[in-house]
Amino acid sequence: MTSNFIQFSLENNTGIINLNRPEVLNALNLEMAQRFHQQLKEWQNNPQIKRVLLKGKGRALCAGADIKSLYLSSKKNNLKKKFFQMEYKLNNAINEFDKPYLSVWNGIVMGGGVGLSLYGNCRMVSEIAKFAMPETAIGFFPDVGASYFLSKLDNGIGLFLGLTGKVCNAKDLMAFGLATHYSPQELIGKAVENYILGEEINQQDQLPALPSEILTHKNFIEDTFMGNIQSIMNKLKNSSLSFAKKIYDHLLTRCPMSLAVTAELLHLAKSKNLKKCLKMEYQLSQHMVYREDFNNGVDSALVSKTNSPVWSPSSIYDIDMNEVKKLFQPHIEELDL
Repeated sequence: MTSNFIQFSLENNTGIINLNRPEVLNALNLEMAQRFHQQLKEWQNNPQIKRVLLKGKGRALCAGADIKSLYLSSKKNNLKKKFFQMEYKLNNAINEFDKPYLSVWNGIVMGGGVGLSLYGNCRMVSEIAKFAMPETAIGFFPDVGASYFLSKLDNGIGLFLGLTGKVCNAKDLMAFGLATHYSPQELIGKAVENYILGEEINQQDQLPALPSEILTHKNFIEDTFMGNIQSIMNKLKNSSLSFAKKIYDHLLTRCPMSLAVTAELLHLAKSKNLKKCLKMEYQLSQHMVYREDFNNGVDSALVSKTNSPVWSPSSIYDIDMNEVKKLFQPHIEELDL
């Protein structure tokens, strides 16, 4: 039986995708990804469809993948394999979709939700948008092609976002080119109506007056977030800036292996296109989701909600870089894109 978690409709030659799991911030599950992928392929080949609109019900576009379901699946179950295969195929299909594709970031867009939207040609952001790649908090790594788009940002910024999971606001997103258009929340509805009518999306001249810790400390971030995780932590620890101490203390709460893997991942991704990054991430994912760090991290954040994960190794200074590099070695069939 097909669920109602993802809805498709047509209006004035516009294919509309509505994510409809507001009680879990529209978390993406396998069925949703499969139906999304199939529908997008149909619309790609349908000359009557001139453009696509992606939106989410409630206060999020999509807060990420349904990680809780992956955690609860049995080790004998191949959900962890099938889900990431499908999710990454969908990311690539969106990137290759050659018609206008507008995503509405009027609220939370994180993790897997970024992968559903970033590869379209237009991302409209409002002043209440919250964007992040928070995966290092659960023993995983920024995926859905994050290695591709984060590694292409200004020196240090992408690595900072990937390691810390720092939330970006509309001002950050426009500054880094992650969003393409800004619209105040009260005008989003009208902008979407105009898009459906086939009109060009207007850009607002005035961005919101939002505080930005990232932009304020941009130079420090660029100078600090390079190299491996140990050197980054040492720079933060030895800095006299209160911002550096804050970030250092924050990173101490993240999964050490996830931090090391993320730094290596973005380094390897710099010269790769999206397809190659997704293939690399797929191999890596099928190591990371079977580590105890992933189980502990997901349980702590989403199941028991103790917010006190036990990581192994417990410190970034105990990380063996040879073990990190082993996680990147191909060990299953290549992702078919």
